[in-house]
Amino acid sequence: MKKELLKIDDARIIFRNFSGKASKFNREGDRNFCVVIEDAATAQRLAEDGWNIKIRPPREEGDDPFHYLPVRVKFGDYPLNIYLVSGKNMVKLDEDSVDCLDDIYIVSVDMDIRPYDWNVNDKSGRTAYLQAIKVTQEIDRFAAKHAEEE
Repeated sequence: MKKELLKIDDARIIFRNFSGKASKFNREGDRNFCVVIEDAATAQRLAEDGWNIKIRPPREEGDDPFHYLPVRVKFGDYPLNIYLVSGKNMVKLDEDSVDCLDDIYIVSVDMDIRPYDWNVNDKSGRTAYLQAIKVTQEIDRFAAKHAEEE
């Protein structure tokens, strides 16, 4: 399996849980999100390279299947760079502030994902870990005007 970073620009992310809140689908403390893989051929290539691509069946007849990659967000073991761009400001987020990404409107996302290949009890796989991300927040016209005045 290729061990290089997966670099994705203009990504669309879903199922955001940067806060690590417990839910029906998430244990308390597990920070994660999923990145949509728009193109079926790209999804197939990533799966062949060992990435854990998930597929949801089409919602309606005639639609294409929906491909996505679960990505873990973990602080501590490796440097993690998370940047939020809001208007003309760019702020580096940390473990205490990253949860704001769960509730904002997002214009664009660029990210680098690090693979971790594991082998336990004759089972193996690849887990995707976030290494760096730049999230650009959509701001409304009032916030933009206020920023210009400052």
